[in-house]
Amino acid sequence: MTGNRRALSIVVAVVVGALGSPASAQDESTAPTSTLAPQDCVTEALVALEADCYLFTGEEDWDEPNGNLVRIPVAVFNADGASPERPPVVFFPGGPGYSSLGSQGYLEQLLEDVGDRTLVTMDHRGFIHAEPALRCPAYAEVSPYHEIVHTPAITSSADPLKRIEPVAEQVEICYQKLVSEGVDPAQYNQYTVARDVDEIRRHLGYTTIRPYGSSTGSGTALSYIQYFPEAADAAIFGWPWFTHLRSRPPVDEFYTAKQRFTEIMALCVEQSEGCRELHPDWMLAIDRARRALDDQPYVVEVEAGNGGTERLYFDGAALLDTLYLLLPSMYAELPVLLDEIESGDYSRLRSFFLVDDYEPETGPGNYALGYFLAHVCNDMGPNKPSPEDSTAAVKREPAVLGFEPPWVCGWWGTQGDVPPEHNDLPRSDIPVLTIHGQMDPCCGPRWSEQIARTMSNVQSIVMQGLGHSPVNACRSKVVQEFLLAPGSDLDTSCANEVALEGWVVE
Repeated sequence: MTGNRRALSIVVAVVVGALGSPASAQDESTAPTSTLAPQDCVTEALVALEADCYLFTGEEDWDEPNGNLVRIPVAVFNADGASPERPPVVFFPGGPGYSSLGSQGYLEQLLEDVGDRTLVTMDHRGFIHAEPALRCPAYAEVSPYHEIVHTPAITSSADPLKRIEPVAEQVEICYQKLVSEGVDPAQYNQYTVARDVDEIRRHLGYTTIRPYGSSTGSGTALSYIQYFPEAADAAIFGWPWFTHLRSRPPVDEFYTAKQRFTEIMALCVEQSEGCRELHPDWMLAIDRARRALDDQPYVVEVEAGNGGTERLYFDGAALLDTLYLLLPSMYAELPVLLDEIESGDYSRLRSFFLVDDYEPETGPGNYALGYFLAHVCNDMGPNKPSPEDSTAAVKREPAVLGFEPPWVCGWWGTQGDVPPEHNDLPRSDIPVLTIHGQMDPCCGPRWSEQIARTMSNVQSIVMQGLGHSPVNACRSKVVQEFLLAPGSDLDTSCANEVALEGWVVE
């Protein structure tokens, strides 16, 4: 890979009419503008991989420009021998809010995926290398999504309604912090990001692009296709989490994810006589184990940061939340784990709940957690729940607490500035490839089945034994085959190249 720097001797400026509002309604002083200029790469990984680096500057509010600007780092990898006629692949990062620009291994995997095509990637508005960066680091210590198993939302009390309080407080604090910094939080959503990306596409001189999304980034890529249907001729949705499905009421979305656990038990009894003997009632096994933990929670003392101790409570909701987070690494143990819990044997739970990995203080890592909240909550539009909606959801299903989006949005201070149709069913006939991991309870094949109802040209591959963001040779092979001929039938026979682990039944 070499850096063939695109010649941009001057800053290019484009003046275009705002999406969703007539250009004639704006005078010259308020017309939206954007620029793209070469700049030094923002990470050592981009330098090492010889990316061509740029700084994009655009409006924070594209529909009603007010002088507030966003600045976004953009990286272009021009492959040796890449044909200029081939549409480039534009990567949409997920998280939401996770920056991959500093991870050389992550970028190398993307480059392996796209082969001899140009790859464009960036931090979206609000990410850690963008300006403004929507940072709310204190949220990391209470976030079920980022603090993983030991968050207060799961372990701080035997009372689910008490667990709401520390999370709700930090969501409110984050929102007020961003407002005090001059940010308009409502402008950080998939609609505005799609506009940013299309401005960047124009500046780089691409007639069409091929969006490639990761997780929630696939939802952003889908929004791009909806708002700019002529600018994309094919798309790849990697382990996707689509907004119009994610934004359903919390209990609805949680139970569709929970189905995956029972499906794993179905696979176990199909493949293992020992599993069937252990769980002749396999459809009920998860709920019975959960009930046992509700009746007698697993309680442990851990060292706290102040030199004292802290008590952690793991009940039935914690069981489901931890399964949701850790299924790809422990699915083979699920049958024996459930059996032991139901029989009152908790000896395996210290390892399962990662007690020895407990950290009293956690940080945001590569996440801009203010962007995380803005994205999750703003893209709900008018579907954003109230505190009463979220509290009622937790009363009905305490495990919603660990399955973070979207219940936390009850305490987010605004709804996103998105069009009324933002959460409508997606409609497009462009060729689409979706990639899933078999053991991914978040973003499994049900998402592809949903979009295929209204998108006529969807092909899917499910990688056996792998979880979220599956990495194997098959992934790159299928992506490259799709990019070469998006309208052709794909050979997905490599999907089972990773063998399933043996089921643990004793």
